[in-house]
Amino acid sequence: MVYASEADIIELYGELALLDTLADPVNDRLTAVPKAIASASAEIDAYLSARYRVPLASAPAVLVRPAIDITLYVLASAHTRLTDELRKRYEDAIAFLARLSTGRAGLGADEPRVDDGAGGQTSGAAFEAQPRLFGRGRGL
Repeated sequence: MVYASEADIIELYGELALLDTLADPVNDRLTAVPKAIASASAEIDAYLSARYRVPLASAPAVLVRPAIDITLYVLASAHTRLTDELRKRYEDAIAFLARLSTGRAGLGADEPRVDDGAGGQTSGAAFEAQPRLFGRGRGL
């Protein structure tokens, strides 16, 4: 699953930001951009797989920006057009993904949920135990 598109990159940072990362704007746009988006999505899946079953059923909105930042980093690195700003955005995206993988961050409204059987939604964690043997007001 891909988490961003070329249109998402243009919407967030503008077309010039995308073109600045490409050595050959015409050919790279047709080949390198889709490959970089796929590479960024695979990197995201690697982090998500520590906590979620991938591929996810749908692309969470919170992953669009990290996917874009990783994509631009991959494109710029491939063509020696890497700036400190692109590197910082990439590092921030990776830090967010690391928090996701450890449970210190979540996917927001797109967090996968499991039906608890009673019509409610849970996070998927469930505990079960035997009835208590001892307690207040219980006779032996």
